[in-house]
Amino acid sequence: MSSIPIIQYFYNLFLAYSTYYLTYGFNMFRDYPLEVQVSVLVSELSIILIVIMLIALLYAAFSERRNKKLLQRIRDRYSDGIEYLLSGDAPEHMSKESVAELFGIDRKELGKPVLKSRREKGAFTEIFYKSFITRRSGHIKKENLRTALYLFGIPEFLEREVSLRGMKHKVNAMNIMRIFKLPVSPWVLNKLLNSKYLRVQRTAMYVQIALSSDSDLDYFETDFFDKHCCIKDEIELAYSLQRRRKAGLKLPNLARWANMQKNEQAQCLFVRLMRRFDEGVYCEQLRPLFSQTRKKKLIEEISRTWGYLHYVDGEDLLIETLLTQPDDTKVAIMHALTRFATGKGIDALLEGYHNTTNPHVRFEALRCLYNYGDEGRALFRKLEQEATEADQRFFGFFNNPITLEKIRLDREQAYHPSVETVLND
Repeated sequence: MSSIPIIQYFYNLFLAYSTYYLTYGFNMFRDYPLEVQVSVLVSELSIILIVIMLIALLYAAFSERRNKKLLQRIRDRYSDGIEYLLSGDAPEHMSKESVAELFGIDRKELGKPVLKSRREKGAFTEIFYKSFITRRSGHIKKENLRTALYLFGIPEFLEREVSLRGMKHKVNAMNIMRIFKLPVSPWVLNKLLNSKYLRVQRTAMYVQIALSSDSDLDYFETDFFDKHCCIKDEIELAYSLQRRRKAGLKLPNLARWANMQKNEQAQCLFVRLMRRFDEGVYCEQLRPLFSQTRKKKLIEEISRTWGYLHYVDGEDLLIETLLTQPDDTKVAIMHALTRFATGKGIDALLEGYHNTTNPHVRFEALRCLYNYGDEGRALFRKLEQEATEADQRFFGFFNNPITLEKIRLDREQAYHPSVETVLND
């Protein structure tokens, strides 16, 4: 006997009884005042909502327990094979038969689905993905990884998740495919690029970048990026640029992208990444942007980038701009002049100390003079001798061995990954 008619029978029975008693309870108060009828109706609706919430909680608890059991079963069966495959002990190129034997799959079963249901494939993918991202990518033989994924039908499963499931599953599946560097149908990506959800659009953009040709970075020239860029874009782009640099490919002109944007946040993002990836040859292209903008944050970022990349041709422009800028921007410009240390900007630093009442700016001006070389250090000592009693507080930091360790200015801000990961590999 099928279980569906039994479920349908009990459902109809529950519906009939609940409808009868709710109607009966409401009819008992039909001749009562309106206030009483409303109270009864609200009480009955509350009972219905409580029952629905109770059923939902029970179902969620049941689903969680079922998923935990499934994860544990898949982990017990395949975790040893996954750990060996992702370790440095695995051979360089393993055949499909060798990978099947590693996971305890009979060779006669090759060609048949190893994991039957969507839930089993989801559990296996979760375990494999978590094990993969916690390891250093340099140890992993990527051909073996792809062989195992295709053996278990994971690429087809993930593409189906991207095509047919809800937003949360789409984003999760796309991220996994990007990390595993699995191909995604361009038809599916084009559909997702037009999604109404910004998170889906952004993830689809980065999947397209990761899986398309080496020069396919046109996402950063789109109006969508200019309007919706965020810190995630900066992180993702930094990883993309690192992968390109590691592969020996030429990096794009980030100054050009900075000039193309209208959004201050997007402009600052590209200017910041210029100094991270040592694009000093393009600093000249930031001059029009610096001269024409009134955006405080953008001026600061350009000043920092010119300072770190030692673009001394911009020193005169920075000196001319210094005294007309807000206090935080003055500090960024003074730091840039100090990193140049050509001798031309020392008078500007001295003016930065005298022509302000902001104690933070005055302290940073002294800090810059202290780091400016012998000429700056001599001027710093002269100011210390001539300082009033009220100004002596600024010089105390330079005479304390503990605080003196923090006075030095860093000279570069290049991107150096501390460890090899699946993201910057």
